[in-house]
Amino acid sequence: RTPMNAIIGMAHLALQSDLTPRQRDYLGKIEGASQHLLGIINDILDLSRIEAGKLELHPAPCSVHAVVREAAEVYAPRARAKGLQLRIEVPEELPTELVADAGRMRQILLNLIGNAVKFTPAGWVEVKIEIRHEGAGGLTLRFAVEDSGIGIPADQRHRLFQSFSQVDGSMTRQFGGIGLGLAISRQLVDLMGGEIGVESEPGKGSRFWFTLSLDRVPAVVPALP
Repeated sequence: RTPMNAIIGMAHLALQSDLTPRQRDYLGKIEGASQHLLGIINDILDLSRIEAGKLELHPAPCSVHAVVREAAEVYAPRARAKGLQLRIEVPEELPTELVADAGRMRQILLNLIGNAVKFTPAGWVEVKIEIRHEGAGGLTLRFAVEDSGIGIPADQRHRLFQSFSQVDGSMTRQFGGIGLGLAISRQLVDLMGGEIGVESEPGKGSRFWFTLSLDRVPAVVPALP
């Protein structure tokens, strides 16, 4: 990652200087390709740490609503460019804060939202949270990312959560990617004690979902004088 960050940083600095249109085009392509390659490197490193049992979770109080909103905002420009509606639905009774690893939760959502936007040529993408169970100590939430995209044949769905696997080879040629995002998402959900799955029909879109059981933030009891 260190040399890739240097390439990206220097390309970014060079783009701020006086350039001819052709030079700016070349450097812009270098920066874009470098960002894409850095994403692949990060995915491979994450998968390696997970498979080696070296990845640790860091749960802390966080706003689940904010995590979902931030993940959706990353893909909002791409969705607008394709003419897609990107919607978020969060229940009003969702607590302001819950204990979770916000970074890993965001990573799962980014993978699912990114795929939904990528494989939806027209229509909409919706991110939805449902409260499935509520107890004194915490809640079980179901996150769903649904789209009106191309859908997935039933006989190909078993390949979705495997490393370096896509529905078919034409997906890589047409849409890019190396098939790690869903595999990493499955591993992360497993680490957090949840479940992940997909419902889809060719030509009618897909719904990727995962569940997480999150603790409530402990109440702060004031110290007695």
